[in-house]
Amino acid sequence: MIGRWYEIPRLQSDFYRDAYRKTLRYIYMCMLVIYFLLVAIIYYTLSQPKQEYYANTTSGVILPMQRQ
Repeated sequence: MIGRWYEIPRLQSDFYRDAYRKTLRYIYMCMLVIYFLLVAIIYYTLSQPKQEYYANTTSGVILPMQRQ
């Protein structure tokens, strides 16, 4: 047997406390990773270069385009 009958509730309490703290740490780490990924997605979305369009002929000659 683990120990006396009055030690079992304390051991259970310690187990649940430790499991709660581990889970809380895991949740904080996940939130931190999500935050950094969100910042990276926003940065890459906003920092894309402006697209440049051009026209060409079937022979591959690039034609100048007029902006409107």
